[in-house]
Amino acid sequence: MEYIYTEEAPDPGNYSQAVKYNGQIFVSGQTADDPVTHEPLHGTITEQTELILNNIKTILEAAGSGVDKIIKCNVYLTEMEHKKEFDEAYGKFFTEHAEKFPARIAMAVKGFDAGLDVEIDVIAAE
Repeated sequence: MEYIYTEEAPDPGNYSQAVKYNGQIFVSGQTADDPVTHEPLHGTITEQTELILNNIKTILEAAGSGVDKIIKCNVYLTEMEHKKEFDEAYGKFFTEHAEKFPARIAMAVKGFDAGLDVEIDVIAAE
């Protein structure tokens, strides 16, 4: 088992940014935290989604993988009304960085740290 950490992504606090195990990379849930300022980005759903996906990309690259190796995305939204805007940003990101879309689930949950609206965790291949 290998624990992944890069200073180019938000500091995880008391959990790992990702764990590599048996050919898979498990990226912890990411919210829209700026990796430079370490402050949450209270922007639009699009802005939050883009920042999260770029942070995930950075973590995967630090683990020796990439967006094109994502197997599964778990998406958490504070309101399902955000799904349309989320899907637009998500679709654009994956068409720019991968040939195919990974498997995915999207669900509404009751709130995140710092009042953010989106959280994503992924499983990727090495």
